[in-house]
Amino acid sequence: MSNTTSIPVVAKFFLTLYHALPVVNVPFTQFNISFSLLSAAFLSSVRFLSEFILVSSFGWPKDATPTQDAAASCASICHSTILCTGLIVAFLTQRYDVAAKIKDQGADKKWWPDLADSLLQFCTGYMIYDTFIGILYTRWNSELQTIEFGPDDHLFLAHHFMTTSYMTSARIIGAGYMSAMICMLLGELTNPLQNLYMIGNLAMSLDCCNGPTAQQFHSWITVAFAAAYFTVRVFIGPPFFLYTTYALLFTKKGRANVPLMLNIAWNIMIWGVVFGSGSWIVKCYNILVEFAAGSTGAETQQEL
Repeated sequence: MSNTTSIPVVAKFFLTLYHALPVVNVPFTQFNISFSLLSAAFLSSVRFLSEFILVSSFGWPKDATPTQDAAASCASICHSTILCTGLIVAFLTQRYDVAAKIKDQGADKKWWPDLADSLLQFCTGYMIYDTFIGILYTRWNSELQTIEFGPDDHLFLAHHFMTTSYMTSARIIGAGYMSAMICMLLGELTNPLQNLYMIGNLAMSLDCCNGPTAQQFHSWITVAFAAAYFTVRVFIGPPFFLYTTYALLFTKKGRANVPLMLNIAWNIMIWGVVFGSGSWIVKCYNILVEFAAGSTGAETQQEL
């Protein structure tokens, strides 16, 4: 890296780790996944450490599904906080162009393509971790020697597959990084509040964790999450995604840099996730309506 003094601190953090790792390629290819593997290992450690702390320090039940789900939410909060911080820095230091080739985006900032690549790999690492640890490992029934999927697990697996496919294909063709990154940012921006809300729901069902202070905190987290999620998914996200569709499908650069069938697949995935969040949008709207009518967050949650 040259001219490292002009690189933001957050970018330096990602780049230092990124360049310190030995190259690990997918077998029989030159496709590097070392940062994804490191990220998956790191987030797995966060998840198991979180479960240990919940049990040993806060009295959550050991080897219980609520504790495991809460620990998974802690790992998700860690991932989204780190990722969104890096994405915001990446967007602030490069001209916004969702259809650009990554080599062109590195013309004036030689370090920027590696930062973008590390962010895509970090998010891919989360998808790997959550697939194998958050879903397959957690749902494994050792007595029956089978995986007992929950009602939403197949949707999560489909989401992880689509997201990983999008990020991986952008890296393979060397274009459209920012189209993936804006989806990542807008998708993960409300994740910390959403997972705090989910942890709160779990805590309210346990004798160890549903005291008056916890109930009040959960009430306000519920409203804060609903307001943030509804705002991002209804008002902020769709204009960005409409522009992404336009730039990829209806501009000469987009059609030249991203193969047509992949271009179409990306847009199907973008809008599939957008419309797939409809049930959560409705839930958040109902929370806000009840809150505006004078209900507490706790009452709203009970009614939902």
